Amino acid sequence: MGNQLSFSQTEHRREEMSQNLGYRLDPRGKADGIMIIIISCVYSINVVAVLFMLWNRKYPPLKCKSPVLMACMMVAGILWFVGDIQANGHVPLEHTPLRNCKAFGVWVRILLGVCTLSTLIAMRSYGLFRVFCKNQPFRGRGLYVPYAAYCLCMLVYGIVSQVVSPSLTIHYLLHVDICYYETGFKASMFAIIWVTWLIVAILSWRIRHIKSSFNEAREMLIACTAVFVVLIFTTVMHYAVPLFPLNVRLRVLTTSFDHLATNVFWWSIMAVPIVSCLVRRDAYLEEWMDKLRQDGLQRMYDVQSPNATNNKGSSVYNRNSL
Repeated sequence: MGNQLSFSQTEHRREEMSQNLGYRLDPRGKADGIMIIIISCVYSINVVAVLFMLWNRKYPPLKCKSPVLMACMMVAGILWFVGDIQANGHVPLEHTPLRNCKAFGVWVRILLGVCTLSTLIAMRSYGLFRVFCKNQPFRGRGLYVPYAAYCLCMLVYGIVSQVVSPSLTIHYLLHVDICYYETGFKASMFAIIWVTWLIVAILSWRIRHIKSSFNEAREMLIACTAVFVVLIFTTVMHYAVPLFPLNVRLRVLTTSFDHLATNVFWWSIMAVPIVSCLVRRDAYLEEWMDKLRQDGLQRMYDVQSPNATNNKGSSVYNRNSL
């Protein structure tokens, strides 16, 4: 039976048609299903972690990580995964809503997934730059206007993509049952993503001298390294093997790399405060406050009373964060 499962009765017809047209096609099967199950389980655990984080969002070590912003990043990562399932050819598209290539391949995967995640990371980097380098709050027009301008550009890009002919953007290939990105449109997508991540890299470099209380510089270094490795891999894959969704190894590897990078980024920031809040809440808070005082960041984070705690074990803490 090999990799093949009865995902759809169209798989045999799909394989025969691709052979007649000279394509080598691996039918969707066990590898695709196992990958979808594993990544879905990972994101299910992530959702539980996000809910725990939001419930304890006033806990200072969590609050300094901008929990609402981090929750939005996780939502964007999940939408990216939904889009990858369609765009990378892991499931049948024929006779399903997934056949709408622009809805899932552009809006869900690219705009709400990749671009939203990227711009939220850029927003976080810029917010840290404002707080630590410019002595400005993690809020206000200076933070939100660039983000709003980027979102407006993405909305215009999505609308233009929607009205332009599918033959110039992304369209459905019936004989192999996948969505195919045209070269010019694909170039515009990668240009937007690369520019966004170059901005993140520049901002991360600017905050490299942040003191160590929150490990922000190290976290952003891990994030940028993981994402740039995956971005290079994905860019090469899309141009060197445009029909990689037909190859089971390449499509599974591409999707797995995408979401490995997303999870490495998110958990490199949130793992320590979430786990510490769960298993040693008060002890970690005391250690965190001591480190804050040692690094002299009480004023930067507006810690009003390091030794006072409320009924949930949280110090009086008022960082201007999301």
